[in-house]
Amino acid sequence: MRKGIFMTVLTAIALMFVVNVNAQQKATGEAREALLKYEKVLDKDLKKKALKEARKEAKALKKEGFRTPIGKLPLEKQLENAWEKQAELDMEGNPYWYVATSRIIGGNQSAAALQATNAAKIDIAGQIQTKVTQLIEDKVANNDMGQEEAASLTEMVATSKSIISGTLGRTIPLVEVYRTLPNNNVEVMVTIGCTAKMVNETAIKAIRKSLAEKSERLAQELDKLGYE
Repeated sequence: MRKGIFMTVLTAIALMFVVNVNAQQKATGEAREALLKYEKVLDKDLKKKALKEARKEAKALKKEGFRTPIGKLPLEKQLENAWEKQAELDMEGNPYWYVATSRIIGGNQSAAALQATNAAKIDIAGQIQTKVTQLIEDKVANNDMGQEEAASLTEMVATSKSIISGTLGRTIPLVEVYRTLPNNNVEVMVTIGCTAKMVNETAIKAIRKSLAEKSERLAQELDKLGYE
C-alpha cells in the first residue's frame, strides 16, 4: 500500500518536473533573442586598438606626473581595463558600457576624486540623454509618435540630467590617478563605467516618475520607447 502511494507521489513529482522544464524551455526560447541582445562581445580589432591606446595614454599621463593611489592597480592595467570596456559591444553592435572620464583639481586628493566622480556621472547622464532623445526621434521617424508628444518628451529629457545622474549609484571605478601640482593642489583623473542596459532602464524609470507628475499621457509615451 505504502509502495503504491510512494510511486503515485513520485510519478506526480516527475510530471510536475517535466511540465516545469518544458515551461522553462519555452520561456527561454521566447526570451532568448532579447537576452542575446544584451550579451557582450569584444571585437578583436577594437581590443587591439584599445590596448595600443591604453599604453599611449599611460605614457602621456606618466609624463604629466600622474601616479596611482596606494592599493589601486598599476596605471597601465587600469587604462587597459577602461579601454577594453569601451571596446565591448552588445549583439547589435551598440556600446555595452557607458564610460566617462573627468579631471578635477582640488585642495586634497579625496575631495578632487569625489568631484571628478560626480562630474563623470554627469557626463554619463548626458550620454543617456542623447540616447533617449535618439529613441524619441526614431519613434517619430517611424510614425510611432506624434510631433507634439515628441517635442514635450524631448524637452523633459533635456532638463533631466540631474535626475539621471542621481540614478547612477552603481558605477564601476575603472581609473583613478592623481598628481600634485606646484601650488600643492591635487589634480585627479577618474574614469567610471556602467552597463548601458541597466542605466538606460533606471534612467527612463526615473524620468517617467518625474514626468508622470506633469502628464501621465506623456509618461505612457515614454514607456513605449523601450530600453534598447
